[in-house]
Amino acid sequence: MSFDIIISDVHLKASPKENSRRESFESFLRGFLENNPRRIICLGDIFEFWFEYKYVMFSPYFGVLSAFYELKKKNTELIFIGGNHDYWAGETLKEIGFKIMNSGDVLDFDHIKALLIHGDGLNKRDYGYRLFKRISRNRFLVRLFKMVHPDFAMSIASIMSRGSKGIQKSRRDGQLRDASAIRDFARKVFETGEIDAVIAGHCHIPECISFEIKGKRCWYVNSGDWVYNNTYVVWDGREFILKKITDA
Repeated sequence: MSFDIIISDVHLKASPKENSRRESFESFLRGFLENNPRRIICLGDIFEFWFEYKYVMFSPYFGVLSAFYELKKKNTELIFIGGNHDYWAGETLKEIGFKIMNSGDVLDFDHIKALLIHGDGLNKRDYGYRLFKRISRNRFLVRLFKMVHPDFAMSIASIMSRGSKGIQKSRRDGQLRDASAIRDFARKVFETGEIDAVIAGHCHIPECISFEIKGKRCWYVNSGDWVYNNTYVVWDGREFILKKITDA
């Protein structure tokens, strides 16, 4: 049976303390080698930090990238949409076999037209992040950052990640606001009548909802995360199904 896997917000870290989480995700991927999916769709923040250099990659991610590569060799299509932590995906992932798509691109699921997004930046009240997003994706600043040694770049990213978590006093409240903004965005998309499904990540709140709008069946899907909920989504050819890691 042909099926697709949708994952997001794994937030793999490069530090030695996170070895077990990386190994767990690698094991999850390798578990599909005998019955490989048609596609694996990554909706952002697979890595806590990812940045592209021309000749090097972050070595702690080698096992996970190897698992993706082995699935690609078994004819699993790999699709990657960058999130707010791994937006700078590029040639390295393409060499492994990923097709890099943009947030907001449309993908066909057996005649179901799905809009794929990560979901960051939709919460208009999150002024700090919206400013950071504009700065961090500035082409000139990205070129400057490429001049930083990869070891130092990873250290900077780790410090920034810890700092942002400390500033956010109520993480759950922030997630709920982001989830609400993503749902509102999905409703506006459905009102156009052109899209059957909106599939997102980012807010770390897993959902898989089917409903009718003007007599047309629509889906709002959020794949959740591997930090708090341990969830992913399967498209089995007829339905989007929310699953736990233990169901793999």
